[in-house]
Parts: sequence; C-alpha cells; structure tokens
Amino acid sequence: MNYNFKDHKKGDTFEGVTFEIKVNGSALDLTGASLKMELRALEKTGAIAATFTDSSSGGLTITDESNGIFKFDKQVIDITAQTYYYDIQITLASGDVKSYIEGTWNIVQDITQG
Repeated sequence: MNYNFKDHKKGDTFEGVTFEIKVNGSALDLTGASLKMELRALEKTGAIAATFTDSSSGGLTITDESNGIFKFDKQVIDITAQTYYYDIQITLASGDVKSYIEGTWNIVQDITQG
C-alpha cells in the first residue's frame, strides 16, 4: 500500500495516523510482531534521518494485534525540511519480514522556531 503523509511543518506536533493491514481481505495477525520505520532523505537509499519502532517510546504502537491495527504515534517531528521516503517493516512472529506500507513525507520549513 502506498501512503503519502500530508506535508508537515518541521518542529510541530504530528497528530498521528492509524494503519490497518489486511492481506487478501483478512486482517494480518500482529501477535508477537515487531515494527520498524525509517525515514530516508531525498531518495529510497538516502541517509537515515529518523527511525521509529514499536519498542517503548519508539513512535509506533500496535493497538489491536488480532485485527492488524497499529499507529504511528502523536509526536513532535523535528528533522531537516525536505522530502523523505519511508516504509514500515513488519517482522511477524514466524520470522517472516514484510513491508506492506511505503510512501513519502514532505517536511516543510517552519518560520517560528522554538
């Protein structure tokens, strides 16, 4: 699935987004799964600007394991203003690794800086 985040102002609070993963119409069971997301600058193989995981305070949270639902948490995004590429890698309990979601995120320069 391709999901491009809406433009976001550098240094502002991102309100979060929830994802639901279905494979062939059925919810993906996330029981025992782990999540990882990397933001890469300007191209898919660019420098890693940020990494998010489902570990404590990692920025991703599985909210309903059996129904394949997780969220990219509400948080301040304070990285260089530019376009980023990302995907969300899911390592299932079986050890299988899948990347069902990918896209871009444009971080725009803020004017008032804290």
